[in-house]
Amino acid sequence: MENKQYLSYNGNIIEVDDLKIGINNRAFQYGDGIFETMHASGNKVQFFYEHMERIIRSMKILKMEVPVRFSVDTMGLQKEISKILNKNKLYKGARVRMSIFRQPGGFYSPSSNETEYTIQCNSLVSDKYDFNTKGLLIDLYDEIPKPINYLSRIKLISSMFSVMAGIYKTENELDECLVINTKGNIIEGISSNIFIVKENTILTPSLREGCLAGIMRQKTIEIARKMNYSIQDEAVVQVNDLMAADEIFFTNAINGIQWVLGFKQRRYYNKVSNQLSDALNQMCFPEQFSSSIINNDIPKYKTA
Repeated sequence: MENKQYLSYNGNIIEVDDLKIGINNRAFQYGDGIFETMHASGNKVQFFYEHMERIIRSMKILKMEVPVRFSVDTMGLQKEISKILNKNKLYKGARVRMSIFRQPGGFYSPSSNETEYTIQCNSLVSDKYDFNTKGLLIDLYDEIPKPINYLSRIKLISSMFSVMAGIYKTENELDECLVINTKGNIIEGISSNIFIVKENTILTPSLREGCLAGIMRQKTIEIARKMNYSIQDEAVVQVNDLMAADEIFFTNAINGIQWVLGFKQRRYYNKVSNQLSDALNQMCFPEQFSSSIINNDIPKYKTA
């Protein structure tokens, strides 16, 4: 017998099959909404407050009314997520998706800025951030450049750009694609921020270049600085920077840190990314890591 799946709709726990969203739903009609994906281990959502801050910031940019419980009763929202995880019997690793959309009404101009939301969850293979043993093979997706504006930093429900990049990735049998902005600069992956390692400097594209303001991007920067790496988080990245790099890795809230094996004919190491992944897991799951990784000697690359 198939297990029933549950979600939360405006705070009410219901079976997934019982969700009734009408044809006038603005997320369906206009893509009028945002979403957030979070990593949960047991009943704990990693970086929950940072995710909520981004949700609230995004809602304000889109002129959506922020429910009181999003900004005041965050403990209640955490309990709601825990209840859904338990209801779905997800006691280890889980992917939590929160979708927020404006209430029905109006055409392009909404008749109300009040919102509704859903919270879904699905199981993950691991309860930690597993570092990939097989490096990713990637290439450039340059058919549709990503615009540079303040909406570029937000996780919009209207994600057609990422869908098209995802189709390109599948058609070309890639693990991930690099996305460019309208200036032709590399800014991110389809669902991840990108980092480049050159000797003992770590670079990542500037938010002003149009990349997503990722939670894991910021946490990786914080960890790397504690490990005494030189960080350039306002970088402008082009293809020649990738060809000259020692390492490339991606970050996102679900997978943590994932290293890249190859871009075109170039092949890369995974020393720094592996060490950063260990430090991330130590920070999030200290009971499973006994020794301190942060402030250990950083890997050294020989200059050509």
